Amino acid sequence: MINSNKMNNIPNYFIARNVRSQMMSSKDRIDAIKHTIATIYSAQRTLRALAPDFKWSGLGNVLGDFGEYIAISHYDLVKAHPGSDGFDATTKDGKTVQIKTNHSASTLGFRGKADKMLVIHVDDNGNWEELYYGDFDLVYKNSRLSKRDNKMMISVSKLKSIKE
Repeated sequence: MINSNKMNNIPNYFIARNVRSQMMSSKDRIDAIKHTIATIYSAQRTLRALAPDFKWSGLGNVLGDFGEYIAISHYDLVKAHPGSDGFDATTKDGKTVQIKTNHSASTLGFRGKADKMLVIHVDDNGNWEELYYGDFDLVYKNSRLSKRDNKMMISVSKLKSIKE
């Protein structure tokens, strides 16, 4: 058994992969992460107000990680190994899933191929909704190649219109 008094003396940034996070329920962990995402977006709005000449939008990796975490937890997926080509997770029956997370962009970009595409939208408060979960090839066929970025692009409105 771990002495909780000793745990309280450890700075929070050392606890991320620690027993304390393992003791939380999945719902409590999601709620804590959701609150943190909302705090980040609140800070981002403040930065824009303080220095409006800058975009203050470099949270892509945080947003993507949040989306993957939510998708894997909510849809009971298995996280892919780092460096997996074209997919982020697999279903219990072995189908590959590419996960994309959107906050404000009107288009999504993607590379590679998978069996399924899962796209979620995250609002400023960390709430999320599914935009699309279905056949990857259907998304691919309705996308266009961006030569500049060397990736396929699809608008959020098009994605919603082909939702199965």
